[in-house]
Amino acid sequence: MKKFPIKFENVPPVIRDENNWVLWKNIIRKGKSTKVPFSVYGVPASSTDPSTWSTYESAVIRFDAATHAGIGFVFREAGGFAGIDLDGCRNPESGLIEDWAWKVIERFHGYTEISPSETGVKIWIPCSASIAKGINQKVNQAAVSEKTPGIEIYTHGRYFAFTGKAINGYESL
Repeated sequence: MKKFPIKFENVPPVIRDENNWVLWKNIIRKGKSTKVPFSVYGVPASSTDPSTWSTYESAVIRFDAATHAGIGFVFREAGGFAGIDLDGCRNPESGLIEDWAWKVIERFHGYTEISPSETGVKIWIPCSASIAKGINQKVNQAAVSEKTPGIEIYTHGRYFAFTGKAINGYESL
C-alpha cells in the first residue's frame, strides 16, 4: 500500500473532539497486509478497550510517518457515530467512484473520504443505533480494483484508518 500525506486538517471538529484515536501500522499477516491499531505509547491498541485510545491531538503529535501508516478513529458503543466502508468502488487510476457507491454516499451524506488503499471510501455519520457485530455485505457489481465490492457498517468494536482525502461536498457531518 503506497503512502500519501494525511490531511489532518480535514478531520471534522465533531470527530476530532472524541477521545477515540489510535495510530496504525501495516503489518503482514499470512501474506496479507493488515492495518493494526497502536496506542500513542507504542503498544498494540484494541478497538474494544478505551484505555488504549487517545485524543486526536495526542495521535497527531505521536504520529511518525517513518513508523506509522496513519491515525485511526475507533467506533465505540453508544459513541454517537457509525462508519460505513465501501470497498472496491473506486478505480485507483482514474479516481472514478462507481454509481452504486455514489448512491450510498448521497444517501448518508456524512464525512466521506478516500480509503488508504484508494480503492474505496469511508463515511462517518451521526448514529445512535448499535449494530451488534456490524454488517459486512458483498455487492453484486463488477470489480474496478483488486478489492471485491462490498459494504461494511460498524457502530462499535472497529476502527477506520483516516486519510483526510475528503470527497468534495462531503467534508463535514
